[in-house]
Amino acid sequence: MIPGSGSWFTAGGKQKKTFLVENFVNHDEYYFIKRDRSVFPKNGRVLNYDTFIELLKRDLSDGKTVVVDEFHRLGDEFFDFIHYTKKEGKLILISSTLFLSRELIAGHSPLPGLFAEVPIGIISLDDCIKSLNKFNKKDMVELAVLLREPIAVGYLNDMGSSREKIKDVLSYSILTVPALIGEIFSEEKRTLSAIYEGILRAVASGKENSGEISSYLFSRKLIKKDDPSGIQQYLNNLRRFGIIKKIPVYQKNKFVYKLVSPLMKLFYYGDEKYNLSERKAADAELLELINELLPKIIEDEIREFLADKFGLIESVAHGRDYDIDACLLKFKKPEIVVEVKWKSVRARDITNANKNLEKINAPEKMLFVPDKKEVQSKNLGEIKPVDISDFVNDGQFN
Repeated sequence: MIPGSGSWFTAGGKQKKTFLVENFVNHDEYYFIKRDRSVFPKNGRVLNYDTFIELLKRDLSDGKTVVVDEFHRLGDEFFDFIHYTKKEGKLILISSTLFLSRELIAGHSPLPGLFAEVPIGIISLDDCIKSLNKFNKKDMVELAVLLREPIAVGYLNDMGSSREKIKDVLSYSILTVPALIGEIFSEEKRTLSAIYEGILRAVASGKENSGEISSYLFSRKLIKKDDPSGIQQYLNNLRRFGIIKKIPVYQKNKFVYKLVSPLMKLFYYGDEKYNLSERKAADAELLELINELLPKIIEDEIREFLADKFGLIESVAHGRDYDIDACLLKFKKPEIVVEVKWKSVRARDITNANKNLEKINAPEKMLFVPDKKEVQSKNLGEIKPVDISDFVNDGQFN
C-alpha cells in the first residue's frame, strides 16, 4: 500500500489474478468491466458506466474496499476520475495488458504515485510440487512444471504418465495460449503485437540473446533493421510484465532470455516446428515434441528453483570447452554449479559432468537427477547427486 492512497493494482494472467483477488483478498464490492465498457457486479445486474461511477463514489466514501477487474477498458475518463476522487476507502485495480504498464509510467498519465503495483507471476515450482503426492519423483517434477500455469490445473486427472498428461494439456490449450497472449497485447497496435509475438517465438525456438532475437525478427520482416538495440524496449516490456526473464552469463557482459511459462515454451516451439495452430497434430507428434523439449525446460526450471531456494543469483556459464546448466552466484562469485541430467545416468555422464563443472571454482557441485537412488557410480568426485526430495521435504517422499 502507498500511504494515503489505500490503492493498488495487480498485473498478470487473467485466471491467476482474478482467482487470487476474489478468494484471498478481503473486499466489499467486485466489479468486472466488459469489453463494451458495461460493468458486471459480482452480485447484481449489468450497469452502465455512469451508474457504476456513482456506486463507486458511494462505496469509497463509505470506506469500503472495492475491486475493479480489467479497469483499463474504461479508458482515460476513468483514470481522471481516480485521480480527482477523494482518497477514501481502498481501491484494487486489476489488468492484464501491457498497455496498462506503459500507461502507469507515462508522463501524461494521472495515475503515477496513486498505486502500489503488485505483479502476479505464475505459480512457484515449490508450491506445485508440494501439491502432488501420488507420483514418483520424476513425474512429480514434470507435472509440477506444467501446473505452474493455472490453466493446466483443470486438465489434470489420475490417468496416464506425466508426459501423457502434458500432451493432453498442450493439445487442449493450443487455441488458449495464443488467446491469452492476445489479451495481453489487445491494447497494442497490430504491428507492435506482431513484434512481441515474434520475440516469444524467437526465444521459444532457442534464440536466447538480443542479437539472435533481432536477426529472427528481421528475417521475418517484423523490424526494418537488424539492430539489437532497437528491440530493447520490447524486451524490457516483456520482462516487466513477467513473460520473459533475463539471465546473466557468468563472467561475460551478456544475457540470455527465457520464457517464464513452460506451457508457452511448448506451444511456441511446437508451433514453429509442427505448425500446431494451423492443424491438428497427432498425439505421436506432440509426445515427440514434449520428449525433445521437456529436459531443456526442466533445466531452466531447476536453475530458477535452486536459485530461489538458496537465495542466490541465477546465471548460466558458457565457455569454449564447457556449458554449465546453472551457475548460482553470491554477489558475483559462484556458490553452486549444477548439471541437470533428466535421463538415465550412466558412468560416463558423471565423468563428463565432473569435467564440465570443474571449470568453475564453486564450493558446491551438484548433479540434479530424477531420482538419486539410481546413481550407482563410485566415481562421483566432488559432485553431489541430488533430486527434488533434497529440497522439498514435507513427508511426501519415501
